[in-house]
Amino acid sequence: MKKLNVSFLILILIVTLLNHTNAQDFQINDTRLGDENVSYVNPEISPVGDYMVWIEIDTTNGFSGQVWHCGLDPDTGDLIPSNGKGFSAFAANVYGRPADWGLDANGPYYVGLNLAGQFVVVRPTGATSANVEVLSTPPDNRRRVIYPSQLPGVDARFMVYILNENVPGWSNNPANNSFELRFMNLDNPNEEITIETQTRTFPSAVGMDVIVPRWIKSTPYLTYGFFDNNNFAQIKEFNAFAPLDSPLVVTNDQNIKTDGHPINNPFNNKQYIVSGFGGGESALVYRRNQPSQSFVSIETITTPTPNLLNPTLNQSHEPFFFDDQLYTTFQVNEDGGTFLDTTWNEPGEIWITSIDDLQQNMWLINDFDTELNISEPEPYTGNDKIFVYYSGKA
Repeated sequence: MKKLNVSFLILILIVTLLNHTNAQDFQINDTRLGDENVSYVNPEISPVGDYMVWIEIDTTNGFSGQVWHCGLDPDTGDLIPSNGKGFSAFAANVYGRPADWGLDANGPYYVGLNLAGQFVVVRPTGATSANVEVLSTPPDNRRRVIYPSQLPGVDARFMVYILNENVPGWSNNPANNSFELRFMNLDNPNEEITIETQTRTFPSAVGMDVIVPRWIKSTPYLTYGFFDNNNFAQIKEFNAFAPLDSPLVVTNDQNIKTDGHPINNPFNNKQYIVSGFGGGESALVYRRNQPSQSFVSIETITTPTPNLLNPTLNQSHEPFFFDDQLYTTFQVNEDGGTFLDTTWNEPGEIWITSIDDLQQNMWLINDFDTELNISEPEPYTGNDKIFVYYSGKA
């Protein structure tokens, strides 16, 4: 088994160009982008505006780095500028980096935590420029997993994050046994409430670290995980437009769910969650017909994985639409024995599959390399093309 060495992660940015030629066919071109001497971590694509935000990790510590955004060329998928270093407003650590984009009536923005523990809101005005706002709330480096809402056309900005009990870090830090899911109105940062407090006994994780809080984009609904009385991970739903209402339980099954990613489908007015299944090579697709209903499992995603002897951790699902059809892109890696070793040290495959289709179709989209760890696929809709960016570590 390879040893996890966070201090010297060198990640490169790769793009896969998908040219849709008919309903069942993609043409694939796997291309390396960016500067091979730069560590590109956690790229996230804006819902509109052709931007990418990412963090350049300092490879001497593997922990902190500079947060950048850049532009994306919708015809070629190229970074603007070519090294991805368009504009940087702040430095962050891996816990406080921007986890996703926000969107309101004024366009896209992102939120992170600077090294002083202050929230920083950045609204790009171009590939190399932005308006920057540092919130007046007291600094606190115990915050992590920062997700702003995506409400197109709505003059409102909300955000959720997890607040650790005592010290910064993930839930594998034994100093924290209590965690709060917090909700903030970014237009009135003092308007903040605790959605839920979850406790655990180390080394177990809390439910909202198993199923990470994520917004159902283009809606006010947030999904997050909790453990039921039988210790199965289930999903709750929180409504940002009614923040004082109790969250609703929206799954009730015995499937071992991990890292559920929700999506709203405007073409059939249904909502979905794609979730890893049991930490193995398969994932589950859940569906419901309208908000506040329970989600029901409708299909399983299991890839052929032609290059992997012991495939595991079907995860990091990123749903997207193309030609009015719903797809998801995701990773599957060789089993490294632990979550961190598998995710960050083992080779893997990047896949696309159709969701809720008459026939489930899958495509392996990366050139497999036994010496290249791959992770975090991110789809971007260009001009008649889908680009999938993902990170690789040699």
